[in-house]
Amino acid sequence: MPAMRIVSLLPSATESVFALGLGDSLVGVSHMCDYPADARGLPIVSRSVRSKTHLSSAEIDAIIQQARAAGNPVYVIDGDLLRRLQPDLILTQELCEVCAVGVGSVFETAGKVLDYQPEILSIRPARLDDIYGNIQRIGDAAGVTARAEKLVGELRRRAGYVAERAEDGNRPRVFCIDWLEPLRNTGQWTPELVELAGGEEGLAEKWGKSREVGWDEVMDYQPDYIMVMPCAFNMDRTILETARLMEREEWNALDAVREGRVFLFDGQIPSRHGPRVIDVLEGLAEAMRPDRFEGLTQPGIFRPASQFQTASVV
Repeated sequence: MPAMRIVSLLPSATESVFALGLGDSLVGVSHMCDYPADARGLPIVSRSVRSKTHLSSAEIDAIIQQARAAGNPVYVIDGDLLRRLQPDLILTQELCEVCAVGVGSVFETAGKVLDYQPEILSIRPARLDDIYGNIQRIGDAAGVTARAEKLVGELRRRAGYVAERAEDGNRPRVFCIDWLEPLRNTGQWTPELVELAGGEEGLAEKWGKSREVGWDEVMDYQPDYIMVMPCAFNMDRTILETARLMEREEWNALDAVREGRVFLFDGQIPSRHGPRVIDVLEGLAEAMRPDRFEGLTQPGIFRPASQFQTASVV
């Protein structure tokens, strides 16, 4: 029986495919699928309409808002390449049109360029259980049900360890930043991760959508910890964008900033609903309770912002 041919159009699904030992079955990815390293050399099936790697968070937000208002797509699919790849399984999403190509475009393009009907698996997570379930769905669709069960079981075990060890009756106030200009909180699974790590995300709705947050709200809330994790920004971009925050009077008036309780996360990881969300959970726990979790987190997940207080804005 020939090996299954998989195309993944979102980074979290690509990470899940590799975690399930299916890297050799992956024949195409999106331009944002950069983890693990083996994903970077694969044919790119979907791309952003406009390069945004050199733009600030404010400039990127303006482009997205303009595209939404005009009804224009943010991402496009290479139909000719999709036809040549002949996938048996296409992984896509219906969570956020800012993060990846939407499921409607996938069905439309596949219907036009393919003379057969591949399985199209669309992912829409809100909570941690949804993420576990989607990993299992990918495993089931690819014929590796037992591997998926084993992977999900290990992720649940790690999450349970953090939740049990973090519980001490003290729940510090946490503010997780999903975008910097305009300022936005996190949503979906991230407040749940904060809760499991022993904190409380009082400015966000668990399993709900991200929203713009006013600086007056943040000042009134006075978080005990601030976790900067701008969506899809790697650590270098997170450091750069946070340097801009350091010029704001409101930022420097926050107790968490003055007392060194700000942590920068590689924003590509919390925004991806794949196996590495548990790495983020472990990072949140270690940041807030280093006495209990020191050394638990994989390198590169988070860093104290105090290391970069003198960063210059470019």
